[in-house]
Order: sequence, then structure tokens, then C-alpha cells
Amino acid sequence: MRASPGARWIPFTAEQVIDTRASLFRWEARYQGGMSGWISVSETYEGGHGRLIVKLGGVIPAQKLAGPEVDRGELQRYLASIVLCPPIVLNHASLDYEAAGRCTLRVRDRADPTGAAVDLEISEDGQPLVCRAERPRTIGKRTVPTAWSATGRDFKDWEGLRVPSQVEAVWSLPEGPFTYYRGDVVSFKKAP
Repeated sequence: MRASPGARWIPFTAEQVIDTRASLFRWEARYQGGMSGWISVSETYEGGHGRLIVKLGGVIPAQKLAGPEVDRGELQRYLASIVLCPPIVLNHASLDYEAAGRCTLRVRDRADPTGAAVDLEISEDGQPLVCRAERPRTIGKRTVPTAWSATGRDFKDWEGLRVPSQVEAVWSLPEGPFTYYRGDVVSFKKAP
């Protein structure tokens, strides 16, 4: 991960849990940094609300984001998780899909009051290519609607599902694309 286009890449480890029947995910990351030795980042969408919490040493609160724009952005992140967790398509009863182009599906949750949606571009052979949305990007204490995309690459079979082993997320800034996240999926398991 990195915080700005000129910033250095910071290695991290993370675990993500994605619910296939309801709009819910938890992403817990940990990386070295700061005087505390390490930093934890928790991103969630649960019960219609999103949160992002950063803690120094896993204990001292450094940043907490919540509110309607965070709700919207975290739900969009969940919807983009269809690429990582295909059973969402079959199991999540309140999701709506509509054609937004020849090979693009617009996905939204009918239970969501924010109107959040993502566009999922799919190849001719049915493989997800990229997920796009206008997401709230946090700048200081405010949010700015910004074009965003997430791409999965190097698809592999994990527990009977075909999912990407690499994920990348990009903000489309006026000065050019800013890749802020690159991750390798190193393990994957379905819940019992």
C-alpha cells in the first residue's frame, strides 16, 4: 500500500472475511511503521455502515473514519469483492444486476440507502476484468468523489472457485492514475 503517488510502498499482511449472503466484509491489515513498531488498519462494512480505523501498535487510535460517505465507499468495496468471492452472485438476495454496457454489469444492493453501485466489466469468456466506480476518496477531513478501479489478475482455482491471485486498486486523479494498493492472495478458504 502507499498513501500518495510519490510515497514509498509499504508491505503488509492482511486477512479479509467476505459474507456471501449479506453486504458485510472485514479487512484487517498489519504493517511495520512508526515509533510504535507496527500499525493496524481495520476496514469494515457491516449493518449498513462502513468504518476505517488505524491504530498504532494495534492499540493507540490514530485515525477513525465513519459517516455516510464512508458507508458508500465501503459498500462499493464490498460489491467489488464479487471478483474475489464469486458465490456472492448466487447467495446475496438483495443485490441487483443491470446491463450498463455490452460486457458490463452494474451491481447495487437494494437494501442500501446511499445508492452505491459498481460497474463490473466481464470478458467475452465470462472472466471479470475490472470493477469501476465513482468512490469517495478521503483527503484530510473531507471526501471527494473520484473515479476508482480494482483489477484482479492471474486467476487460479482455490477451493473450487476461480479467483485472482493478484489484486490492484487505482484512483484516477487529474494528474494521472494513482495505484495505491497491490496485493497477492496467498491463501483462500471457504467458510464451513
